Amino acid sequence: MTLDAERLGQSKADLAATLRALRKGAGLSQVRLAQRCAMPQSKISKIERPRSHRVWST
Repeated sequence: MTLDAERLGQSKADLAATLRALRKGAGLSQVRLAQRCAMPQSKISKIERPRSHRVWST
């Protein structure tokens, strides 16, 4: 099985959007969800906005 980098990036974005929508649908802020999961709010934020792997050319 090969992984297409563009598709993989899209999958991460789809997952992040789904998780964000579920959290908001549950009426939870990032802070409240983080408290309930016993993790920092910054971790929730990073999960909800994945960064793509960029390759810079020189």
